[in-house]
Amino acid sequence: MKIRNKIIALMISLIAMPTFAFTKEIKPYVFLDYKRFNYGVDTEDLQAINRSLINLGYSSSTSSTDNTGNGFEIGGGADIHKNFGIEASYVNLGTLTIKTTLTGPSESLKTEIEGTSFAVALVVKGGDDKNTFYGRIGMHTWDLDGKVTGTRGAATASLGDGTDPFFGVGYKFGDIVRIGYDFYKIDDGDIKSFNIGLNYKF
Repeated sequence: MKIRNKIIALMISLIAMPTFAFTKEIKPYVFLDYKRFNYGVDTEDLQAINRSLINLGYSSSTSSTDNTGNGFEIGGGADIHKNFGIEASYVNLGTLTIKTTLTGPSESLKTEIEGTSFAVALVVKGGDDKNTFYGRIGMHTWDLDGKVTGTRGAATASLGDGTDPFFGVGYKFGDIVRIGYDFYKIDDGDIKSFNIGLNYKF
């Protein structure tokens, strides 16, 4: 929570700071993106889960995931110069689902990992008023929770939180449609997303 408060204070200071020669260039906007996530879970991660369960006494464990999820990002920003801007946003990181089948004794488990993130970024862009390439670099504060459901019921727990960098590239078609690709660092892993959304400039 202290980290999140620092980020909010940073956002406020960026918005409130004197703009000097950039004043006439400030153009605020809001955006809403649909995000298709790839969570970066590989075979080694699934094998680690299986080994841990076998060490608990099960005869065998088989885990699988499609490694994808659906989320969204909503936020706002301001063009402080024709080539630079700032953004702040809330990100729903979607849900990663892992299915596990155990034997000896038999059990079926479903693990769901959900997360949220608050992000601030510097935006670098190029192009004209109709078509714009842009890149984003910033920090995001994330929070992950997990839920495991089986025949005996369900258990939930916080999986951690932290603050890490994120990067993104994208393309705006006029002032309305934008597409992009983002890379979020989370602890010692990462999450990637393809984005498509709407942008409205005031």
